[in-house]
Parts: sequence; structure tokens; C-alpha cells
Amino acid sequence: PAVPPSPALPPKEVVMFRVRTPWLLLAAAVLVTGCAQQDATTVEKAEVAEKAKQAAEMKQEHMKEAEAAVEEIEAAFIAAYNAEDGEGIAALFAPDGSIAPPELMSLEQPAIADYYNAQFASGGDFTLEVEREEVIVAGKTTVAWGGYAASVLTEGADPIVTTGRYGVVSKLQEDGSWKIYRHMFNYITPPPEM
Repeated sequence: PAVPPSPALPPKEVVMFRVRTPWLLLAAAVLVTGCAQQDATTVEKAEVAEKAKQAAEMKQEHMKEAEAAVEEIEAAFIAAYNAEDGEGIAALFAPDGSIAPPELMSLEQPAIADYYNAQFASGGDFTLEVEREEVIVAGKTTVAWGGYAASVLTEGADPIVTTGRYGVVSKLQEDGSWKIYRHMFNYITPPPEM
């Protein structure tokens, strides 16, 4: 004959459920934790991607500002040269800026204004044309180079034209302005001896 279940022990199905309940709760906790970690990782990756995008946009904006500063310096240099204004040219240089013309090693402030004023004192109408070929922006420094043609027109004579290549290094100053730090040029067609 079959033995009836003891009233002190629950039926077999109930016991199995009770034994499985901790394992099911543990599995559910692991699954929820894993999903939460995956969500946190996804959020972190999205935050990192957003910060990288913002940094790239800031870099692009900085590069545009630096390139615009190079254009402004170049335009001001040409305007001062064509106006025969040595002080105006020198004002474009940083306090520790220097120029390296072909006939000299290097000139620093305040000799930069004197160098150009000596040229302008020789007489004639001076004109400078520049063709910038490239600008490189590296943080707080820019490097620009290209070709130039400088001419002097004196009354009753043919224009004297000098052509050459130039390189200009500019630096961002503490006050937020850009100034020429180094300016070098050479002659392809040198000026005639006077």
C-alpha cells in the first residue's frame, strides 16, 4: 500500500521550488547587474564620444581662428610695407620676435623698424605682394610660407623687383593676440646693388 505523505514534509514540488528560488534570484540578480553594467558602459562610451566630438570641434574652431590671425597679420604687414611704415611692421612682432633677412643673421626688436625704415629711406614707392602657399597650426604656434615680390618704383627708372620665398612663425600671446615670432626670407631675384 502507498504511504501517504507526512504532514510535516511539504510535497516534492514545493521543496524543489524552495531549493530553486535562491538560484533563480541569484541568476536574476546577475542578469540585472550585467544589464546595468552594459547600460553604464554604453552611457560612458556615449559620454566619451560626445567629449571627443566637442574637442574636435574646439580644435577646428582654434585652427580657423589661427588661420584667420595669419591672414590678418599678413594683410597688416603688406599694408605697413606699402605705406613705408617700419614701426607698423615692427608692431606686428612679439616683444621677443626677430627677423632674419638674407644679408643679416638676425635682428630683434627694436632693430626691426630700423631695418625697414632704412630700406624706405632709399626713396621710391615700395610695393609688396605675397602668395601664401600653406599654413600649419600647431597649438599656440602657426607656420606660414610662400613666395613674395617686392618692388620699388623710382621716378624716371624701371621698377626694381625682388622675388623670393618667406617663412613666418607666429605665436599666440598671453593677451590673446597673435604676433610674429620669427620671420625669414630669401632672394630668388636679389635687389640690384645701389
